[in-house]
Amino acid sequence: MADATMSSQSLVRLSDANYDVASGEPDVRGWDVCLGTDEAIGKVKDLIIDPAAAKVRYLDVALDRKAVGLEKDRHVLVPIGGAQLDTKEEDVILSGMSRAALLKLPEYDGNAYADGYDQTFKSHLTDDPQTKRITRSAEELRIGKRTEQKGEVRVSKHVETEHVKQSVPLRTEEVHVERRPVERSVGSAAEMRSDEIVVPVMEEEAVVEKRPVVKEEIVISKKPTTTEGTVETDLRREEVDIKRSSDNVRVKDDVKGGKVNNG
Repeated sequence: MADATMSSQSLVRLSDANYDVASGEPDVRGWDVCLGTDEAIGKVKDLIIDPAAAKVRYLDVALDRKAVGLEKDRHVLVPIGGAQLDTKEEDVILSGMSRAALLKLPEYDGNAYADGYDQTFKSHLTDDPQTKRITRSAEELRIGKRTEQKGEVRVSKHVETEHVKQSVPLRTEEVHVERRPVERSVGSAAEMRSDEIVVPVMEEEAVVEKRPVVKEEIVISKKPTTTEGTVETDLRREEVDIKRSSDNVRVKDDVKGGKVNNG
């Protein structure tokens, strides 16, 4: 029997809201959903979010009819806390959930959010005492970039003095005195007296005038260039070592990178 509908109307589908998955976080829409046995049972269709808290609350999982034996399409909700994300394989893992328990989950029709659904989901999880789990972790390299001031370029100007020597043509008047004999009387009779003629003598002299004149302009700009940088670091990862007490103990190793040793 389906649970009662939630009274809170704060939850919305991400596809119906004006929100995006936060930068650096995986967008699991379209990822395969697998049981703890690595059996694929469907895909993540959408995310159910709480805009007020800016968090994902549920995964809308579209079940694979052929994989789980359904006659028609069916969707179920998976609390985000009940799912494990395998970012390398892009899988959502439902550990402790069996196929039979999955089919007992209330059907999600795209509108109703069941009150107490998280407890309903947890009640369908099983912990097989014959099955033990251990997780294997590895460090992944995530490279970011930031802008820092490397230096600065300062452009200034100063005054320098240059000694200039330039030839200038200058004109000078010279006085020429010419004596000419007089053969006949000119005008009245000659008179003996002192006389003086003043003739101004002119010459050009160089006049130096200096004034600033704009010769050129300096345009300062900058543009980004891209260079290839190399980042080196050491990444740690956990490896699984499987030891058996004797050759009579048979171990089927499905762990990638694991080593089987005799104890």
